[in-house]
Amino acid sequence: MLFLLVALLVTGCSNEVDIEPPKPTSSDAEGRAAQAQVTLDSLAQALSGGSAEHAADVAAPGAEDDLAVVHRNARALRLDELTMRYVADSAPPSAAERAEHGEDIWAGSVDLTYRYRGFDTQPARLETRVLFAPADDETRIAGFGGGETREPLWLTEQLSVERTPQTLVAVAGRPGRYPDLVSRAARQVSEVLKDWRGSLVVEVPASREGLDAALRAQPGEYDNIAAVTTTADGSLTPEAPVRILVNPEVFGRLKARGAQVVMTHEAVHDAAEAPFTSMPTWLLEGFADHVALSTTRVPVSLAAGQVLREIRKDGLPDRLPTSADLDPTAPGLGATYEEAWLACRYLAREYGEQRLIDFYRAVDQG
Repeated sequence: MLFLLVALLVTGCSNEVDIEPPKPTSSDAEGRAAQAQVTLDSLAQALSGGSAEHAADVAAPGAEDDLAVVHRNARALRLDELTMRYVADSAPPSAAERAEHGEDIWAGSVDLTYRYRGFDTQPARLETRVLFAPADDETRIAGFGGGETREPLWLTEQLSVERTPQTLVAVAGRPGRYPDLVSRAARQVSEVLKDWRGSLVVEVPASREGLDAALRAQPGEYDNIAAVTTTADGSLTPEAPVRILVNPEVFGRLKARGAQVVMTHEAVHDAAEAPFTSMPTWLLEGFADHVALSTTRVPVSLAAGQVLREIRKDGLPDRLPTSADLDPTAPGLGATYEEAWLACRYLAREYGEQRLIDFYRAVDQG
C-alpha cells in the first residue's frame, strides 16, 4: 500500500505524464452515456432547424462561440438527415484539452450521419469524437475532434459557403478564388464528359492539419498533394457523398493556370466516380490530367517538363506507372503524373477522344 501511494505521488509530480482519471463503473458509464445522448439529441435538433441560442444551450462554459459557429455552418450547408448517436467512451482527453476545458471533461465516440441537401443523395455516416463536460447535473459539449476519427469540417472550422445549382464550396476563411475555380472546373468536365449531370462539393480547411483530420490521415501523408477526391465518410459505398478536399498549403502556392488544372483534375475524379473504381492508377490519374489539360494551351514541353528531363537523363521508361509510383508519398510524384498523362494523351491522339473515354469506362466496368 505504501509503495502504491509513493508511486502515485511520483506520477502526480511529473510534468511529462498525463494522469488518466479513474474509469467509471458500469452504472456510471451508462448514466453519463444516457446524459450525453440527451445532449446530442438537443444539439441535432438545434442544428436541424432550431436557433443558435438553442445550440448554445448545450455548450459547456467557454464553448458557446464554437457551437454558434457549428450552427451557422449547418444552416449554410443545409444539413439534412442529421443524427448523432453516442457509441462509447473515447480516448481520454489530452492535457491540453483539460487545460482548455477543465479537468472533469471526458471524450466520447459519436456515430454521425448527415447530408448536404440538394447535393448528397445519401447521408454520410462516420464516427467522430466529441468532448463532454458536466455542468449543473447536465452534460454539455465542450468541443469536437482531436482523436483518431474523422472530423467533418463543418464541426471544427468557421466556413464561408457559396453555392450554384451545380457547385457547393465551403472554405475555412474567405472564399477567395475557389468558387470561380470550381464553377469553371464543372464547365470543363461537362465539355468532355457530355453526359455528366452531377455536382461538385469542395471543402477547404484552414491548414494541412485540418485536411489530415478531415481525412483521418497520418501526418505527412498528403504533404505533397494539392487536393484529393474521396467520400465524406471514407466508405466505398457507391452512393456515399463525394468531396473534393483541398490542401491549402500546397494549393495556395499554385498560380492561376496550375490551380485550375488541379481543380478540374479533381472534378474529373468526382464526375467519373473515381473513389469507387479499382482501375489501374495510371489510367485513373492520367485520364483526369488529360481532361484538365485538354482545355488549356500549355505546351507539352512545359506540362511534361519533369518527366522529359528524366527521359533525357535516364532514357525511356519500360513500363507504365504503378499504384506505388503514384502513391501520395512516393518520390518524383510530379514526373510520374506527367508520365501517366502522356500515356492517355497518346491514346486520345492516336484513336480519338471518344475512344479514350470509352476505354476508360470499359476498364472501370471490369
